[in-house]
Amino acid sequence: MSETPEDPQPTRPRRSFWQRLGGEGLTISLFIHLALIIIAAIWVISTVTDSVKKDPDSFSTGSGGGAAGDKAKSFKTKAQPKNPKSMAKNATRITSKSANAAIALPDLPNASMATLNSGLMGGGSSKGFGGGTGGGIGSGNGIGVGNGKNFVSLFGGRGLGNGLVGEFWDIKRAKDKKPLITLKPGVSTYGYTDEEISDYFRAIRKVITAKGDATAALDKFFHADAVLSANGIFQPTMNAAEAPKAFGVEKEVAPVLWLGVYRGRIRAPFADQFRFVGGCDNVLIVIVNGKVVLDGSLKHMPGSSVQHYYAADWKQTTEPVAGVPARAATNNFNFVYGDWIKMDPGTDTDITILLGESGGAYGAFLTVDYKTAKWHKKGGELPPGGFLPLFLVGKPDGELRELMDKAGAPAGVKPFLDGPIFTAGNRGPKR
Repeated sequence: MSETPEDPQPTRPRRSFWQRLGGEGLTISLFIHLALIIIAAIWVISTVTDSVKKDPDSFSTGSGGGAAGDKAKSFKTKAQPKNPKSMAKNATRITSKSANAAIALPDLPNASMATLNSGLMGGGSSKGFGGGTGGGIGSGNGIGVGNGKNFVSLFGGRGLGNGLVGEFWDIKRAKDKKPLITLKPGVSTYGYTDEEISDYFRAIRKVITAKGDATAALDKFFHADAVLSANGIFQPTMNAAEAPKAFGVEKEVAPVLWLGVYRGRIRAPFADQFRFVGGCDNVLIVIVNGKVVLDGSLKHMPGSSVQHYYAADWKQTTEPVAGVPARAATNNFNFVYGDWIKMDPGTDTDITILLGESGGAYGAFLTVDYKTAKWHKKGGELPPGGFLPLFLVGKPDGELRELMDKAGAPAGVKPFLDGPIFTAGNRGPKR
């Protein structure tokens, strides 16, 4: 009998070092955790997106139609500094960090950071007044555009741009908003007495006495927070309410007895003798280096207050330019010719322009003349359109050009925008 062979012992396959360390389990665990992370990320992103869409206070650029649009409603929430008054204590001047800034300001002794904050923050909001089919936000009857950039109107763009710095005062109220003049139905046409309108012109005379320093002269009156930048003054006939709208105070300032003041330090593009030519319904005064060189205000005779009604004692002494219309077809005022002033690219010139309205329709037109111009030579021609060049500080962009052209079109007035362009002086405000 033969012996039965023993069964062979089974052999195990050799395990790799990774398997001996438990690598399969670790890999499965990593895949599971990765899947959980991806699911969590998708859930968080979806939740945040839905929250942003539903936030009623979210900011809108303002491009689009008139007052009834959804974008107009989004402007009810407006970012504000936590404590503007505390910020004002540490700074009293306006400066620019840009080496290419196109305007330098004259001394503004009492300018506050609260004012600048409000004006500059308005830059992206496009809050203003514009056509119902255009890019503004408002009643649908105003004049302006807003496409997500600084709001632009014929009174200027929001914030500090490359033009004259514009500010707004209400002479009817104190700076704490208490009434100084209460408009009353049945009193004159606009609800104030002759003596009250005399107070308005006394305030203007204070600016003249202060040599253009409106901040000091108008300290007791209500001042709008917004700061505008204007390249030029071309404002055909409009409702006087457009000025408070431009400065964002239309809901609290009645459109009578207001003042818009534009200031800057400029240089002429070439050496010559220049003069300002223009007019306004009602107030246009140009102060250069502390001296009135033009009063283009519309003159009235309001009874016994006449001795206080005229804004300045200045009178025209220079001759008109032959061929220029005596008045602009867009307004009911005559053109007034200012004093000759020597200016050159190397000399700073402080300038203050006062604009104001006693009520009703408003309009202003300010041009510039110079002695070497071709229209002062025998056989010389006037610029296209027949009017002297618009006084410009900083070159207007295409948007403003279009706005000015549209504003003058109904009366057939096309402002000449390719004349001398004034720029900034080298000296900024005193520290």
